[in-house]
Amino acid sequence: MDIKKLINEMTLEEKASLCSGKNLWETKEIERLGIPSITFANGPYGLSKINCDSYDPVPATCFPTPTALAATWDVNLAYSVGKAIGEECLAENVNILFGPAVNIQRSPLSGRNFQYFSEDPVLSGEMGAAFINGIQSEGIGACVKYYIGNNQESHRQNINNIIDEQTLNEIYLSNFERVIKNSNPFAVMVAYNKINGIPCTENDYLLIDILRNRWNFDGLVLSDLYAVNSIINSLQAGLDLEFPNSPNNTKQIIEAVLSGTLDSSILDNAIEDILNTISKVIKPVKECECNIYDKEKHNDLAREVAEDSIVLLKNKRNLLPLKKDRLKNRKLAIIGEYAKETRCQGDGNSNVIPIMFENAYDEIVKLVGSSVKIYYEKGYNTSKNSEDDDNTLLADARKTARTADIVILFVGTPQYYDKEYADNVNLDLPTDQVKLIKEIGKVQKNLIVVLSNGSPVTISSWAKYADSILETWLPGQASGGALAEILFGIANPSGKLPTTFPIQLSDTPTYLDYIDSENNLQYKEGVFVGYRYYDKKNMNVEFPFGFGLSYTTFKYSSLTLDKDILTDNDTLEIKLKVKNTGKYFGKEIVQLYIKNTDSNILRPEKELKAFTKVSLFPDEEKEVSFLIDTKDFSHYDINTNSWVIESGPYEILIGKSSRDLPLSKNIYVQSPYLPKTNYTRDTLAQDFLINPKTKEIVEPLLSSAAQSITSDTNAQEKLINYFKNIPIGRFTTLSNGTFTEKMLNDLLYSANEA
Repeated sequence: MDIKKLINEMTLEEKASLCSGKNLWETKEIERLGIPSITFANGPYGLSKINCDSYDPVPATCFPTPTALAATWDVNLAYSVGKAIGEECLAENVNILFGPAVNIQRSPLSGRNFQYFSEDPVLSGEMGAAFINGIQSEGIGACVKYYIGNNQESHRQNINNIIDEQTLNEIYLSNFERVIKNSNPFAVMVAYNKINGIPCTENDYLLIDILRNRWNFDGLVLSDLYAVNSIINSLQAGLDLEFPNSPNNTKQIIEAVLSGTLDSSILDNAIEDILNTISKVIKPVKECECNIYDKEKHNDLAREVAEDSIVLLKNKRNLLPLKKDRLKNRKLAIIGEYAKETRCQGDGNSNVIPIMFENAYDEIVKLVGSSVKIYYEKGYNTSKNSEDDDNTLLADARKTARTADIVILFVGTPQYYDKEYADNVNLDLPTDQVKLIKEIGKVQKNLIVVLSNGSPVTISSWAKYADSILETWLPGQASGGALAEILFGIANPSGKLPTTFPIQLSDTPTYLDYIDSENNLQYKEGVFVGYRYYDKKNMNVEFPFGFGLSYTTFKYSSLTLDKDILTDNDTLEIKLKVKNTGKYFGKEIVQLYIKNTDSNILRPEKELKAFTKVSLFPDEEKEVSFLIDTKDFSHYDINTNSWVIESGPYEILIGKSSRDLPLSKNIYVQSPYLPKTNYTRDTLAQDFLINPKTKEIVEPLLSSAAQSITSDTNAQEKLINYFKNIPIGRFTTLSNGTFTEKMLNDLLYSANEA
């Protein structure tokens, strides 16, 4: 496809028409020039294609949702899932997948959290990049979304998120930057919301200054559905394509170019991006190429991801894993409707119609065979239309639990908790399920609780009744077999939390969020999102970020750094050893955090910078290594509008979670950066003493002022210490006129120039 030639041959009307979709899922074709239409589909955790003619959904593999995938902390699995979805896109003639969504889980109440990876930008960015690389390995384009600040569903389409520049860069742009640079997605979808008063679709700072110029993104920039307010402003700000179709906006583009309101070169740039993307994803049909994929293989992958995503939160008395031989001829009660009606995904436009499906109850029965007596009780209603009486269900469950030897109780959030378009109002399980847990816990000492939810839930009101707790998230179509294997020790749980579980909703950093009458929302917590907030406040949490138990145990040792001093543009190699000291094969997620021990600005206590997953047999020991660079020690400086590194001591922390870091080493970082102070009349005198260029002026000034008051040298010293805490501008009065306004202005000029 000769793109330059095509652009020259296109009429203004054809160019304008190409800037909006043909419908909800396709771009327009221009038959005269042989420009084909391409097809998009949703897909954060599986292909969600709608046939444009019939509007019927196409069945596909329903993988665990992104939060569950992130709980594996396994970039190789993320790549494999992306690749598998890419294969299904090929089979269904989809050219670009709307996914992944890498937004930060800022609040546990967000209804769309199940579509996002984590509260942390490093984990989100690494998992997102691997997922995209997997998709695009099949020649299918990935469209990363939602750029940026789509952190809540309430007022999603008109909210103005007020985010300070440091927070914007360190938290909400950082994950997108990692994705853009590490995977080069074919497209970026722009969010509905405003950032600091400007709609994302019209925000040239976000779309041109950062995305294009700073990150060198050269792909397609398109809008979320119906997100464009002004197509002219959007094109000028760097948007290429509006979805869906908009004949009125096409007319506006034509009129704007003809009137000179819109420079034709801007339109041509957008057309070039669109045509470049079409040329990347359109491939000639090869003879004998069969658009099929191995459904069983994809189901096996979905099961593997579900298995690795399960987090063991509690295991009192080592109740798990269960042993079939010990349960022979004993009673096992399975209680809870979710045992048979698995909550495999959240609700919304990205829903996947599973190709096949399994539930935990059937898979447990299949695994244990006839040697174990299994009893089932529904326990509660998940549907408001059910005719089953809640009290009767509770009584029957309690009776069965009393006579059983072990109870596996399935609970979780209802479907309306985890969905697009609405946020949750609390973090609690439904009251009937909490009551069920407590009642069963009173009559059964061997209680295993299995959770299904897309976001953190509070467990403090009922956790003491459960001996073991397993977090399974929204685990996709093949989770039944995965859970059965975890329960009976065929597999060892290796998942770790990609988000913090607070004790109560009021503990969360966004608890006092308030959307005002003009739809403004201030991100008052700043960079203190998730574990950064809880750690800075030294606040107790139910389960910390990165937490997860195992049936085996791991020992960390022999941490070494390849240098003691890190200079600008250097790399640092970090090595340690991890040993499986237990009796089961297991996988451990090794997490690396960096702590700035002597910063001049308010910083998080520590931040995740790298991670890896290592597999170990009993008594096996492996060396783990990380290679990080000086960027990992940097922060965004609002005075220079750039990433900078403070010189000083830092601490390398290695361990199992943000609260369990058994290994640490200190390193000193040398950087040419010097913090820049904006000196004004209100700057304290002591700040001028730090600056060598102004110290020689201010020091005599303080002494002179003190001497003018008293000749007692001890009293003068006390006065000087007092004067250090006075704004420099007041010395025009304190000096009785010897320090003039001109001298003050010269001092400020000299200080700021220095």
